[in-house]
Amino acid sequence: MNARIDANLKASGDAALAAAGLTPTQAVRMLWSLAVRYQDEPEKLRTTLDPDSAEPSADELAERQRKAAAYHRCLSLWQDVRTTMNIAEQDPECNELSDREYTDLLRDEHFREKGYLL
Repeated sequence: MNARIDANLKASGDAALAAAGLTPTQAVRMLWSLAVRYQDEPEKLRTTLDPDSAEPSADELAERQRKAAAYHRCLSLWQDVRTTMNIAEQDPECNELSDREYTDLLRDEHFREKGYLL
């Protein structure tokens, strides 16, 4: 995952996280866990992340709900594709791998299947 963050904000944030005994990776995992916890309460998530944010307008709320519904339809379609094509769930151990580690794992698996690696 890549994110564009102002250098000063990143340095200050890294220092604050270090003071709390957290790495940036741990903080991102915690953020994603928080998002999952509040997945059915998007306004509570927004308020938790940005307590100073203004109340959204009715149009903004409707747009957010439309986007959330589209996202859930997409997930449902993907699950249907996986079921139809008999695509197995991802190995939970792979969830902790970086993109580079996962790519290496897939490449090694491919080469083993081709007989290039033992």
